[in-house]
Amino acid sequence: MRNYMEEYQRWLDSPALSNAEWEELNAIRDDKKEIESRFFAPLEFGTAGLRAVIGMGTNRMNIFTVRRSTQGLADYLNSVGAKKGVAIAYDSRRMSDVFAKETALVLAANGIKAYLYSTLHSVPQLSFTILHLGLDAGVVITASHNPKQYNGYKVYGPDAAQIGVAPAAAVTKAIENTADYFDIKTMDEQAALDAGLLEYIGESMDEVYFGKVLSLLDLNLIKQNADKLSIVYTPLFGSGFVPVTNILKRMGVTQLYVVEEQSQPNSSFPGLSAPNPENAESFEKAIALANEKDASLILATDPDCDRLGLAIREKSGGYQILSGNQIGCLLLDYVISKHSDSLRGDEFTVKSIVSSPMADVIAERNGVEMRSVLTGFRFIGEQIRLAQESGKGKFLFGFEESYGYLAGTFVRDKDASIACALCVEMACYYHAKGMTPGDALDAMYEKYGYFAEKVISLTLDTLDGIARIKNAVNTLRENSPSCIASRTVLSLGDYLKGTITKPDGAVLNTGLPETNMLIFELDGGRLILRPSGTEPKLKAYCSARGDSKESAEQYLGELEKAAEELMNKYLG
Repeated sequence: MRNYMEEYQRWLDSPALSNAEWEELNAIRDDKKEIESRFFAPLEFGTAGLRAVIGMGTNRMNIFTVRRSTQGLADYLNSVGAKKGVAIAYDSRRMSDVFAKETALVLAANGIKAYLYSTLHSVPQLSFTILHLGLDAGVVITASHNPKQYNGYKVYGPDAAQIGVAPAAAVTKAIENTADYFDIKTMDEQAALDAGLLEYIGESMDEVYFGKVLSLLDLNLIKQNADKLSIVYTPLFGSGFVPVTNILKRMGVTQLYVVEEQSQPNSSFPGLSAPNPENAESFEKAIALANEKDASLILATDPDCDRLGLAIREKSGGYQILSGNQIGCLLLDYVISKHSDSLRGDEFTVKSIVSSPMADVIAERNGVEMRSVLTGFRFIGEQIRLAQESGKGKFLFGFEESYGYLAGTFVRDKDASIACALCVEMACYYHAKGMTPGDALDAMYEKYGYFAEKVISLTLDTLDGIARIKNAVNTLRENSPSCIASRTVLSLGDYLKGTITKPDGAVLNTGLPETNMLIFELDGGRLILRPSGTEPKLKAYCSARGDSKESAEQYLGELEKAAEELMNKYLG
C-alpha cells in the first residue's frame, strides 16, 4: 500500500489530470501537512455515501473519487442483477452538475441506464423519482447544509430511502476493489444518449411530484384562509425555489414573498457561513423582509431542500426561530388532529430516538403509536416500507430533530417541500380558529408539558479525532455515573451492546440495531451521547421537562453544564 507522499506523486504524474487540476496539486508541493490531509486515506463511503471538501486528492470530492465510487456502485448493482436503472439529481453546490454527469456516464459505460435531471433538483424529488419509475437506485450530488467548500454523493436504494447498512458495505467493498482512480469506465454523452443508456428528465416528473404533494393537503381549508396570511420564503440559494414556490402558489398562497437575494442558485452562499436553516444567520434577510410584509411565517430550506427551518411571529411583533423539535412536535400534533376523525386504530408515527420525548407524549395522548428509530431518515423510510410490505399500519408523520419532516409515502426521505406545505396548512387551520402558530405552540406546552432541548457538538479536528472520541465514549460506558446534574440515573441505554440497564441490575433489550450511543434516562430529563462514525464529532442531546417554561429551561441549563463536564473529562 502506497503512503500518502507516494500517492500524491502518482496523482501529480498522471496524464489524466487537466492543467488546472495539476496546478492545484503542484501548488501544495512544499506543504506536507496539506498533502497528508488530501492523501492520507481514501474518501470513506458510509451509509450516507461521500461528503468532503472539494479538491484534488483521494480524501477530497473530485471527478476521480466520484468516478471510483460510481464504479463501485455499478459493480454492486450488476452483481445483484439490477436492470431498471438509476436516477441522478444534484443541487446548487460547486461542481454538482459536473459530478452528476460523471456519475451518469460511468453508470452508462457499465450498461446501467441513468435517468439524469437536466436541472438542479431536491433530494426528496430524487427519492420520489426512484419509486415512481421503479428504479434500482438513486444518487444525489449534495453536501446538504455543510459550508460551501463541501460537496457530497448520497446513494439511495430501490425503496427510495438512503442505502442501508448491508448494501452500503457491499458498495464499499466494490469501491475498494476499484484500485485505480484513473482507469474507470466512462462513456461519451452522445453515445450514451444514442444507446438509450442516458435519459434526461425534468418537468413532466415535477408535475407528478407536485400533484402528489397537493394530494396530502386540505385545499379547501387553505383556500379559505391562505389569502389572509403573508408568507416569506428563502431557498438559501438552493434547489428549493422551484418546488416550494410552485407548490405554495398552487395551494392558493397569494401573499408569498421570496428573499430575492437568496432565490437563485449560488454555490458561494454569499453572506452565510453555511446554508443551514438551523442557524439564525440564515433568517436575517428573511426576517427583514417579513417585518416589511408583516409575515405570519418564515420558511427556509437548505440547498438540497430536505431540511426546513421555521420562524413564527411573536406577540411582541418579533420573530421566534423554532428548533427542529418544536417544528416536529407542532406538525405532529397538527397532523394527528387533522386525521382524528378518520383514525382506524393502526396509524403510526416515527421519530429518531434523539428527538424530543414530547413527541412520545403527543402520540400517546392521542392514541397513536410512536416508533423510535436510530438517527438517520432511512430508518423512518424503512418503517414505511415494512408497513406497506406487511399490509399492517398506516404512516402519518415522521421527523428528526435535525429539521427533517415527512408526511405521505411517495417519498422516503425528509422533504422540505412537503414540510413547507404542511406548515402553511397548519397556519391556515389555526387562523380559522383565531389562533397563530405561536398560540398553538403555547397551547401544546400547556397540554403536554414543558420540554426544552439542546444539542451540544464537540469536534476534534485532528487525524486521531475519531479514535479519541470513540475511546472516550468507551471509557464512559465502563464508568457510568450514577448521578447527572444532581439527578439519579434511572437507566443506562448502551446501544452498542443493545442493553438498557436499571439501577437494580435488571437488563432489557433496546430492540434496535447496534450503534455507538449512550442514553442516560433521568427524572424528567435525558442525556444522549452519540459519536459520529465518520467524522471526529461527539454530540450530546440534552432534554429536560418541567412544570413551566422557566423550570424546564433551568433544568436544561444544568444538563448542558453536566454534559460538557462529562465530555471534557473523558476527552482530556
